[in-house]
Amino acid sequence: MKVQELRKLLGNAEREHLEKAFVECYKQLRKGQKEEIDSILTMMLEGKAIEQKSVEAPVNFEELEQQIIVFIDNAYAQNYFAPNRTIPKSQRPKWRFMVKNFMKELSKIPLDSNHYERAVKLLTDLYCLICEACNTYLFSTEDPFRSIGWEQPDFFKLLVTKTFANGYSRKNISQLLRYATTGGLSRESLHIQQEMILLSGLRTSDVKYVAIEEAKKLVEEGVGKLASLKKYSSSQYYMNEAVNELCGMIFLITIALAEPETGMEYYFAHSREGDNEITLYCALQLADWVGGDDLWIKVYEYGLSKKIKPRDSLKEEYAIRLGSPKAQD
Repeated sequence: MKVQELRKLLGNAEREHLEKAFVECYKQLRKGQKEEIDSILTMMLEGKAIEQKSVEAPVNFEELEQQIIVFIDNAYAQNYFAPNRTIPKSQRPKWRFMVKNFMKELSKIPLDSNHYERAVKLLTDLYCLICEACNTYLFSTEDPFRSIGWEQPDFFKLLVTKTFANGYSRKNISQLLRYATTGGLSRESLHIQQEMILLSGLRTSDVKYVAIEEAKKLVEEGVGKLASLKKYSSSQYYMNEAVNELCGMIFLITIALAEPETGMEYYFAHSREGDNEITLYCALQLADWVGGDDLWIKVYEYGLSKKIKPRDSLKEEYAIRLGSPKAQD
């Protein structure tokens, strides 16, 4: 029905019928819609003027993209932190508001837009920048994620959601595996938090198996690079950490696939921890994140079968879990 036809019907209707029709229409609205329209209805029925909301001008994507690229280049050059002639001193603290606005505008780009993939790429670049700022002083802050008003896991979840909304591919799965398991961390974040978010984004078994394959490729790549790195160097340390996190990610995925044995074997065989007992300890922590007592006990006993001698606290924990109601079932 057109608005003109509706007006005509209303003009000819009796008050009783008008009220009944109005109430029935109102009942059809969802709770959220009712909350939005209540103030407008009240003002209209009281004869007050309704303020017209200003319509935002459409985003010029090309211009936004260029702004973000320039911003990222300046950030990596430490122009928002160190003295320089490119960014005025008075403008440097405003970087956090720029990032907030960039994220807001990029999030508005719809999936069917021709700019969607580029928008996700820019969002990814911003995430990597803020991660790097956790390791290196690119801005005057100890915690850049907090400075922009985002928890790191929330930012990563946005990235995962936007990336996979456009479909799964080996490339984007591999990239997100790398971002989840490596990179700078907020003071309030751990890699396991990003890994759990990525795991939840792998919706089907087929996609999970692809993720395992890609994670194993990254492990092989990392182990290959270790041979050329100086012993006890920071580069070697971070590469070992990356391999360990990827092995952990593989273990988490196999647990989600109800195939923990394969992931457990891979984890113990490829972990780069210097002590097998530490490997067992870390594997038990992973089991705690996604499993119950049964899985924890299975990992513990697997460690025993590998002749690993657990620390006393783990022995005590094992005894407690064996005696728990769940373990006895």
